[in-house]
Amino acid sequence: MPSPVAGPVIDLGCGQGGLLRLLLADGYDAEGIDISPEQIALARAGGLRQVRHGDYRDILTARPGHYAAITATDLLEHLTKDEVLTTFDQVAAALAPRGVFVARVPNAVSPLGGHIQHGDFTHESVFTARSIRQLAAASGFGSVTVLSCPPVSHGLASTGRAVLWKLISACYRLALAAETGILRGHIVTQNLIFVASRSE
Repeated sequence: MPSPVAGPVIDLGCGQGGLLRLLLADGYDAEGIDISPEQIALARAGGLRQVRHGDYRDILTARPGHYAAITATDLLEHLTKDEVLTTFDQVAAALAPRGVFVARVPNAVSPLGGHIQHGDFTHESVFTARSIRQLAAASGFGSVTVLSCPPVSHGLASTGRAVLWKLISACYRLALAAETGILRGHIVTQNLIFVASRSE
């Protein structure tokens, strides 16, 4: 999440509130919404009160220009292409000037992406850095940053995984460069994160 973000934040499809809990701990004025009453019940049972049951599309439509940031982790892939287009438009309209849309989605370019793309029968859409930029531009976002999701070092084993991934992913990027002639910008992790910023 870009820092600092001054203003309200909403996590779309918040589930049990994993990301929301982190946002609140970091001092953000954050809330979450999810269409699943079971997920909201679990979030509340875990001590979260800043959650609501409902359709995120309704709240985005009702609050134009309201949010400093909108997040969505593992949500967009469950939507059809038409729904993805509509969601980008609704998010852009609900953001305040210079607001940001931060989301994680499956990466269709990843050589290992099938594990996530097809691992859930409810997945409808997959994305690439290029398609994310196309969607953002069509919805009027001013700039987009697309990032990889490599293993995070938090212990000896995970550090080993992170180092190994750097070596393996370099080979994947080299193969893509050889085939496409494009030397830079290849993201090969199973997921990618993007930050789309609304213009002033």
